[in-house]
Parts: sequence; structure tokens; C-alpha cells
Amino acid sequence: MKPTHSKKTSIGISSLNLLLFSGLFALTLLSRQPLKAQCNLSNQAYGDGEEVTFVAAYNWGPVWVDAGLVTFSVRDEDYFGKPSYHLKAVGKTFKSYDILFKVRDYYDSWINRETLEPIGFKRYIYEGGYTLLNTLYFDKYRKAVISNTKTNDNPQRADTLPARTCGFDMLSAIYHTRTLDLASMKPNERHFVTVAIDDAWYDIYIKMIGKDVVEGLDEKQYRCIKFSVKMVQGTIFKGDEDVLVWVTDDANKVPVYIEAKIIVGTVKVYLKAMKGFRNPVTSVIR
Repeated sequence: MKPTHSKKTSIGISSLNLLLFSGLFALTLLSRQPLKAQCNLSNQAYGDGEEVTFVAAYNWGPVWVDAGLVTFSVRDEDYFGKPSYHLKAVGKTFKSYDILFKVRDYYDSWINRETLEPIGFKRYIYEGGYTLLNTLYFDKYRKAVISNTKTNDNPQRADTLPARTCGFDMLSAIYHTRTLDLASMKPNERHFVTVAIDDAWYDIYIKMIGKDVVEGLDEKQYRCIKFSVKMVQGTIFKGDEDVLVWVTDDANKVPVYIEAKIIVGTVKVYLKAMKGFRNPVTSVIR
């Protein structure tokens, strides 16, 4: 399978926040009802020095445009004296697109290198003049998550959430998904993940579809594992539409291609470049 991809004139798009976390692993608000989350405390998928870059594209009718770049990286770092992974994601619109809708999104998550549990999280987004700053601190001794959120010129809002077993922030949830044994999941099998977003917990799930072959923007073909996520009607997504995700069928489990239908078009995210992987990329066919 080779995704259709062309470069044409520019049109509007809501944000790279959408492309970042509705596209990559599609971690979007599915339900506030408590579900049984499944933990995995073993990581053989990523490590220090990894960096992956994606091109985010958007269409409205027959028109396609490359809107910006999204880059994910992993670094070893001490955080409050604890050996940690510093997970980082940056989404930026291209300068040629800024005149229509400028986006500068920054996500940082610090997780315990041994247990993979989140410790701290920071999200700063600038999207067409709208700004949001959110920080989370996972206090395991108080069994609470301390949240602080500020939007535009509004007063800062502080909240305390009760801790959840196997609870993650937006970014650590993505890396948690990469540690799962996706290859052993059967078609239609589901995996639940609990995510703290700003001042509330959300329970989401991915559903296994099967295997496929996809070509990235690097012109390489990859054996992939394909899964989907159901979206909630009333958000920017159409009700009952699936976000489809293809990740490499190897020990790295890196996204190669993501596709999501939204109310005013379609979002596609393509693998552009990658380096520093923990494991050989054995999923490459040619």
C-alpha cells in the first residue's frame, strides 16, 4: 500500500495539536467511564538518542497541502534527581503556512527510566493566536496528579486529580503504546490506556486490525502492524470514524503512516526521517 500524497495549494487547518495526538497513535478523548487499563513496565522499543520526524498533511475536498513537521525525540536525563527519559514532541507549521494558521506546539514528558511511569509533563501550544500552558506533576506518594493550566490571558487554574493505576500523560501514553506486544494481538482485540489531559482523566483504546505494507516519504517500504481508534462524535472528528495507524512490524514499533477523517477534511501523517533507534529496523522490505 502506498498512501496518496501530493503538494498543492494551501487551505486552513485547526492545528498541529490535532496532527500530533489525534494522528500519532490517535490518543483522543473516547470516554470518561473508567476502564481497566493494562500496564506494561518493560521497554525494548526506544531509548536515548532516538529521533523521528513526520510530515503532517491536510486536505479539503481534492486539495492537499503539507502543513508542517512533527518531531519526536528521546533523551536520557535526570529529573528531580531521578534517572529519566525526557520525551519531547514539537509540531510546527511551515513558514509558508504560518500566514494562514501559525502553529508552534511543544510537549515534554519525563518518565522513570526503570518503571516507565510518568513523573512530570509540560505542554505549551500556540495555535493561530490561542495559547495554552499545562503542567502535570505525578505525585506517587500523595497518589495524586497536580495540574496547572493557563489559556491566553485567563487566570491560571489549579486542579488535583486522583492518581490512576497505569495513568499516563499525552506523550508518555504514546511511548507506552510502543512497548506493547502488538504483534501478538489478534484482530479486533483491544488495549485500554488511561490519559490525563489538562484537568481530567480519559480512557481510550486501540483496536487491532492486522498487517499491511506501507511506503513512507523516505521511499522505503515497511511491513506494518495496523490498528484503529474510534473517535467521539462532537469533537473535530466525525462520529464512528476510525483513525487508522500503521507502525513498523519490528521491535521499534514506529508509526509510518496515520490517517484520520475530521469534520472538514482528512489528516494524514507520513514518516519522513528517523535515526537513533534502539533496535535494527528489520521491517524494511526495500
